Amino acid sequence: MVAWRIHRYERVTTTMDIAAELAAQGAPAGTVVLAEEQTEGRGREGRRWFAPPGTSLLFTVIARPPFAVVQDERLSVRVAEHVAAAIRRTCGLQPTIKEPNDLLVGGRKLVGILLQSRVRSETLEYLLIGIGINVNIPAEQLPLPTATSLLVELGHPVDREALLRAVLDELGRDERLFPPDPGER
Repeated sequence: MVAWRIHRYERVTTTMDIAAELAAQGAPAGTVVLAEEQTEGRGREGRRWFAPPGTSLLFTVIARPPFAVVQDERLSVRVAEHVAAAIRRTCGLQPTIKEPNDLLVGGRKLVGILLQSRVRSETLEYLLIGIGINVNIPAEQLPLPTATSLLVELGHPVDREALLRAVLDELGRDERLFPPDPGER
């Protein structure tokens, strides 16, 4: 069972930057950095990630799995599968995975995932799991015609807190990402 520690912010450059600082300072696995707004949100290959304030789930989770986990080429797909399961469970939608790190609904992007790790001398210091979910963005505020949101797909707002809990629950079940303490078995 992961003990989630959620740090909430109104406005940040990126949750990934704050999580990296916290991880470097020794923040434990299960630390979550959640923001209402990111001013410099980013995706793969430096692409910008935009979401109007208060409409989405923008967060980064700190994990400290064994080194072999970050060597897994399909790690981002594994994370995407957990996020997709949470969306299915809370919203009833069936997102598809566009490898390596996106979730689509109806061919349009709903979720972006960004992984970042710090390795020193072949020792993993930490893994950052950045997740952006377009939750309650109206169609006219979506940044690209290739994007969608849960609001657009379902026709009604979604409880962001319930969805966050579902995503964390799914991630927390993955013992490769969050190995249990030996005393918990």
